[in-house]
Amino acid sequence: MFRILVFEEPFSVKFRLEGKLTSQTVPLLAQRWADARKGLKGRKAILDLGDVPEVDDAGRSTLLWLATSGVRLGYAHPKLRPMVEGVVEEARGDSKWSALAKQLLASCREGWVALRESEWYARVCAFLPAAVRPCGCRPA
Repeated sequence: MFRILVFEEPFSVKFRLEGKLTSQTVPLLAQRWADARKGLKGRKAILDLGDVPEVDDAGRSTLLWLATSGVRLGYAHPKLRPMVEGVVEEARGDSKWSALAKQLLASCREGWVALRESEWYARVCAFLPAAVRPCGCRPA
């Protein structure tokens, strides 16, 4: 059995799901979200997944769609927390950009270390005012 409880509060609308979120139950959630979205009027939408023990691929796709639509994924069942965190990161774009930023930062550090050791770096650094020298060296 799958249930969706909707709690309307002054600053938010909370959807509490009970049961498995599967391809059979996704259409019901999509319809409820479509109905509630019209009446948000600036309030936040929160999805409570505390009583959802299982989510299949269709349910995960729906959670991603909801997260990108502005729904905040709230409390999640302990079995689902890693999956929900992944969905939130994916909705924000954190997973792609964080990995890219980490790779870029690592390659910059490697390049910076090699550059610091070069004679060219020492010459360029000598021309910079002491306050802006990246290495903190003093003029020779």
